[in-house]
Amino acid sequence: MINRFVFYLRNLFKKPFKVAIISYYYPDNLLSVNNGVAVHAYYLSQELAKIGCEVHVFAKGDKNTIKKQYIDNGRIVIHRIKTELDVSIEDFVTKKRMMYFIFDNKVISEVAKEHSRSEINVLHTHGWLTSGAFISKYLNKIKWVHTFHAIEKNRVKFMSKEEKEYFSISQWIESTIKYADCLIAVSKNIREEVIKDFKVKSKKVVYIPNGVDLSLYNSENHDYSQKKILYVGRFSLEKGIDLIPKIAEQVLMENNEARFIAVAKLQSITSLDKTKVEFERLSEEYPERFIWINDSLNREALAKLYKECIIYVQPSRYESFGLCVLEAMACGNAVVVSNRGGLPEVVENAGLISQFNSSRVAEDILKLLGDYRLRERYSRRAIERAKLFAWENVALQVYNVYKTLAHK
Repeated sequence: MINRFVFYLRNLFKKPFKVAIISYYYPDNLLSVNNGVAVHAYYLSQELAKIGCEVHVFAKGDKNTIKKQYIDNGRIVIHRIKTELDVSIEDFVTKKRMMYFIFDNKVISEVAKEHSRSEINVLHTHGWLTSGAFISKYLNKIKWVHTFHAIEKNRVKFMSKEEKEYFSISQWIESTIKYADCLIAVSKNIREEVIKDFKVKSKKVVYIPNGVDLSLYNSENHDYSQKKILYVGRFSLEKGIDLIPKIAEQVLMENNEARFIAVAKLQSITSLDKTKVEFERLSEEYPERFIWINDSLNREALAKLYKECIIYVQPSRYESFGLCVLEAMACGNAVVVSNRGGLPEVVENAGLISQFNSSRVAEDILKLLGDYRLRERYSRRAIERAKLFAWENVALQVYNVYKTLAHK
């Protein structure tokens, strides 16, 4: 109530720059964040508010969430859009896609309502749900910025059979993105993909990377005493989940001190059943040395886990940036990543960049396990490199894009 009062009082005296962030995923609090786009949207909204913006976030809600929340003395207003279905759908992928489309349609009226109260200066979308923003841009005459966290049509070959069934719909929605006034790419690699695939002028696509919370992800109290290797990611082909059992088994067989921890929540996707069986087999064969955390961890738990491991591995097939890699680097992990997407440019000389091959990745992990000096060198480099991605710097770059657009 007090936050709402301060919000209205502040707007009576001086109207701040008003931003509408549209992100299907947005956490209730920092601890509950476990999705890459949600992490980005959360920190961006926080930093924009510190700069002085009035930030309105339009995100998924459910029947138990408050429709409108005023955060930080009203500097951030969260609009929760309910996406419940009136029909019962058992299939996980179908239900998820239906909720996406309900959200994308409802956001049109919610943005229009807020714009009628006071003018929104910039719309900023995240993820591939952009048809609502496309319509809102033209109906309300608002400048539109979109951040690419991935390109759906380039991910499709790495999707499960179940996910591919809805690709034509997501491709149709994603085709609206080219009408945005400015496009932000989180890596130089994805910037080139955007220019090529969407046939847009290079000056329209700006490179602004993801950020990392250095107050949470840092090397303080890092325990380097045990030879633990960590993987964090979705249980999907895109993240190279099918390579993890092969990598882990090779490492565990060749180094008796090694322990492998995989944080990967299982999804109801039958095409990955064989990989699931392999995870279960390793858990049985190496009960103390292969630990499968079949759940999503909150940010604090994840930071703690990074600090208990000495090596982080990310063998992705498709990775536009690699946020978990950056977080692990900030915590002082020596990292081993595949040579795909934006991973090489995030890591540069602060880790090992492997060919997309389970044996090569395992060999690089074993090399680090057996060479303390090499591990320490990459750990130091990783910590220093991560400092270049501080969120306050990232948000300021985004804000400058907003201001440039608003004055055109």
